[in-house]
Amino acid sequence: MKQTLKHLLPAGALGLVVLGGLSGQAAASPILGDVNFSIGVEAGPPPPPHEVMVASPGPDYVWVGGFWDGAPGHYRWVGGHWDRPPHGRSRWVSPRWDRDHDGHYHRVEGGWR
Repeated sequence: MKQTLKHLLPAGALGLVVLGGLSGQAAASPILGDVNFSIGVEAGPPPPPHEVMVASPGPDYVWVGGFWDGAPGHYRWVGGHWDRPPHGRSRWVSPRWDRDHDGHYHRVEGGWR
């Protein structure tokens, strides 16, 4: 019959192990001894802030929305702006952040296509 860690540790010991690991210190458990572990959390960019679009400077301009730039954990907002497409059939593709199969975020470049 399988027993979980919760059933093996005396009441409260699991909390000591978890808190000890999160604070970078070892916690003593009568069953496990000194236990150290770390938890890594990678977060994607926050939601975009509300942008206010100002009036277009002319009929051939396209609004290029803002985006999060930088690196995971060190994001900075690049605000939107009006821009002219490089040629008549161009369309703007916003940069974005994708998460890979390991849970890591990487930036996919945007630009005129």
